[in-house]
Amino acid sequence: MNVQLSNPAFALFALQRLTGGILALLLFIHIATVIYAVQGGLSVEEIVNRVRGNLFWITFYGIFALTAVIHAAIGIRKILIEFVPVGRRVIDVVVASYFVGAMWLSFHAIEAIW
Repeated sequence: MNVQLSNPAFALFALQRLTGGILALLLFIHIATVIYAVQGGLSVEEIVNRVRGNLFWITFYGIFALTAVIHAAIGIRKILIEFVPVGRRVIDVVVASYFVGAMWLSFHAIEAIW
């Protein structure tokens, strides 16, 4: 099988698998940290106050948001291609709009914690 990384369909396939793996790791870290903090008696307010201004956690959640949006955009694009009878250019514009909007919302939320 001769698969080239220059093939856009394969590159998106590979990128979605990569982001899926990264998301699994980040989600595990996130859930484990929240469980540990809650079992330690911390409230949501206390957790947010500890995250606020912490460069490690802001970077962590920034990477988490970026990875999630990329992963979702690729999946949404594939679903639209398979089930919506419009041209690829229209789908690409819709997905690009989703990507920009989701990134803006994600980083605006992270900025609010910073």
